[in-house]
Parts: sequence; C-alpha cells; structure tokens
Amino acid sequence: MISFQDQFIRKALSIFAFPLSLFQLASSRYQSYQYKPIGQMVQLDQHLIHANVTGQGKPTIILESGMGGCSLDWCQVQSELAEMATVISYDRAGFGWSTPSPTSPTCQQYVDDLHLLLTKIDRKPPFLLVGHSYGGMIMRLFAVTYPEEVIGLVLVDSTHENRYLHNPNNQARRQQHKQYLKTIRLGYLLSPIAIPRLLKMHIGSKRLPIDMQKKVQALGYRTTAYKSAYSEYLHTKESSVQLEQAQPLRNDLPVIVLSAGKQPEDWKKSQEDLLHLTEITQHIIVEDSWHSIQNHRPDVVINSVKYLLNKIEQSSVH
Repeated sequence: MISFQDQFIRKALSIFAFPLSLFQLASSRYQSYQYKPIGQMVQLDQHLIHANVTGQGKPTIILESGMGGCSLDWCQVQSELAEMATVISYDRAGFGWSTPSPTSPTCQQYVDDLHLLLTKIDRKPPFLLVGHSYGGMIMRLFAVTYPEEVIGLVLVDSTHENRYLHNPNNQARRQQHKQYLKTIRLGYLLSPIAIPRLLKMHIGSKRLPIDMQKKVQALGYRTTAYKSAYSEYLHTKESSVQLEQAQPLRNDLPVIVLSAGKQPEDWKKSQEDLLHLTEITQHIIVEDSWHSIQNHRPDVVINSVKYLLNKIEQSSVH
C-alpha cells in the first residue's frame, strides 16, 4: 500500500506547482480525446477495464502484459493469432485505457478481475494463456485457480516469484530492487506536476511500431499510470507469496517457457525454476532477443502458440 507520507508529498507538490498540475491535466485530457480506446470498455465492480477482442472461434487466447504494460504490447502478435482463434489483450486496472481500481493490485486480484471480465464479455473456456514477465505470474495463478478452464500456457520471459521474495544474500538483486523502487516512487510523486512527461519518461513499452508507441506514451504519462505502477510494484511480495502458496499446475498442462537470450545471468538462472512446472514443460531460449520477446521476436511467440494449438488439437483427436 502507498504510504500516507507519499500521498501527502504528492498532494503538496500538486498544490505547490499548480501551473504544472494544470498542464498535466490539460495534456492528459487532450490525449484522451486524441487516442480513443481500440477495444471495448467493460464495467467491472468498481472500475472499467479496456479489452481488445479480435478473431473468432475456440479456444480463446488471453495475452497478459508485463509490469506496467498494456494491451498494445501485443500489437505485433495479436493480429496473426486472431486468424486462428479468438484473442483477448486487455489493460489491467489503472493501465492503458482501464480506470483505476480501489482494490490491491496483487496477482490474485488480477486473476479475479480477468475472470469477471471474461464472464462479462461472454467468453467461455477453453483458454490458452500467454503471459509476459510479471504477467506470467498472473497467468500461472489463473491456470491454478481455474485448472479445468485452461488448456495451455506460454510464458514469455516470465518472472519467477522468488525474484520478489528478496533473498537477503543476493546483494545485486537487493540493489536493483532499491533503485527501481526509488525511480518508480519518484515518478509517482512527480507525475501530477508533469515532470515525467517533460522528461519523456512514460510507463510502458519502449520499442513498439511508431503509431502504437505514441499511444503507449500518451497513456503512460498519465498520473494514474504512475500511481498504478508504483502500487503494483509495492505489492509484488504479496503477489509472490500468493503464487508460492498456490497449488501446483495441473501435471498434464502443456507449457512453453520462452527465455530471452540477452538477459543477465541471474535472470537466466531464474528461468530454470520454471522448467518443472508440469511434466510436459518445454524450454525455448530466444538467443537474439531482449526481455520483451513479443516485440523483438514476435514470430517466436506466434509460433509457440500455434504449436500448442496444434498439439492440443491432435491430442483431442486421439
């Protein structure tokens, strides 16, 4: 939870630098008219979720973005997958075009939101799940929570929960955590007075096609985006505990673990913890890709989903 002290500082800065607060508000409002949602806005309990639904037929492929990401992260993957099934990318509460939620942004809450969203838009199982980075944790918990509804899982350079449990012996990891927390906290404090906007530092992806990147930047400069990103990160330990204490995945669930080759050694090591999720987990190292494989090598993500679809279809015939 965001501390009262941080909330107070943020409010005080907004009042003290009132002209900049007006600039931030006017800019966000203008861009909300400039960049309309590409999908539909769905009313959940206390907030609106933006969902981009394309394609038709079964199964339904669900694309879950990484920390601070949004549905546009999948723009180079979704259109091709939509030629063979229904595909859903969406924005978690407070990100993209979705409005903030009063609930805590943990993996379990995101799973609950997603399942309610699927009910609201009348999408029935089976579901094939694709999760990038932190989104991989959410997809794993979804598959554990609703095992009878999930037929396959693709983890795109997914985070393992141990990464957020902060091993006291891992000095480099502790330092990395402190640095990121400091950066995202500053963004939270200064976003109401447009400092991240003026410095061109937005929440979300950095390497999308130009037309999509402009949308991501506009959405990522919003005050609510920084607040949601800060809160999401503050809840990563709670989310990790939820996953750690959850039941294991169904042993016969087909899983593909995609690991980026251009990652630090400690990250590559953590990928090994994902290789025993089920008895039929496969590992593919994408040597020439950085963390966001869906942007650097979208073909690998597409082919992995196609492979699972074919495998599932063949097993249902026999």
